Amino acid sequence: MGSRDLSADERKEEVKVLVTGFGPFGTNRINPSHLIASTLPLSFTTEALPNLTVKIITASPIPVHYRTVRDVVPRLLFPHPPPSKTTADGTSTVLAAFEDVLAVNPSADTDRPRFDFILHIGMAAPRKYFTMETCAHRDGYVSFDEAGETMEGDDLWQREYKSPETLNPGFDTGDVWRRWKEELMGVDVRPSNDAGRFLCEFIYYTSLVEYWRRDPEKGARVMFLHVPGGIEDVDVEMGRRVALRLIGAMVESVKREKGAEGKGGR
Repeated sequence: MGSRDLSADERKEEVKVLVTGFGPFGTNRINPSHLIASTLPLSFTTEALPNLTVKIITASPIPVHYRTVRDVVPRLLFPHPPPSKTTADGTSTVLAAFEDVLAVNPSADTDRPRFDFILHIGMAAPRKYFTMETCAHRDGYVSFDEAGETMEGDDLWQREYKSPETLNPGFDTGDVWRRWKEELMGVDVRPSNDAGRFLCEFIYYTSLVEYWRRDPEKGARVMFLHVPGGIEDVDVEMGRRVALRLIGAMVESVKREKGAEGKGGR
């Protein structure tokens, strides 16, 4: 049989989503955020968008270290020149753990994002509920990380980028929240505007500001999910379900907006 051209309805669109979780910190030697991230499927579809394949790329666990986050995470989001082998902070060594992420959409264009969406996951023990964080703050990171360091007095983002004190994701977060909770009946999921001023909020702002400094008006398709501290199989499975639905809600919301814009322009 000969081949034929596929109709628009038959063609599968694809989006790429980077998902990160954290490594050990404090007494939490097993971090549920990475456990959950590592169980996500390589791809899935949603009922609302059956012709769109969501491909998931899960990063190695992110070290609970402010300076590593600020040095490494921007390179995961956008192509950067390779760091010097003599980098004092060990960035080159850390990046070796993320070769699979760095191989996605390699380009000389440092303003071209590697991924269509980003979901960072972090633990918020002893909470028993899940939160979708709706903003991140630039300053106030005075809690000690795993290296015994803080970011107190650091003004790089303000000095170099003139970035605002708070940044928000480029989603209709109300619409994402509605879509998220609708398919998670009986699960305690909540929106939040306080991500905690530790590594969770720090990585969130780190990602948001990378998009903001390239185009302050466009908005970043970045979200942060806080999960409870449980590491039993039942806890991880619930976290997996919640994370997948949040990714689906993000993608559906953006596609809804694009569809509305297309209809309005006719």
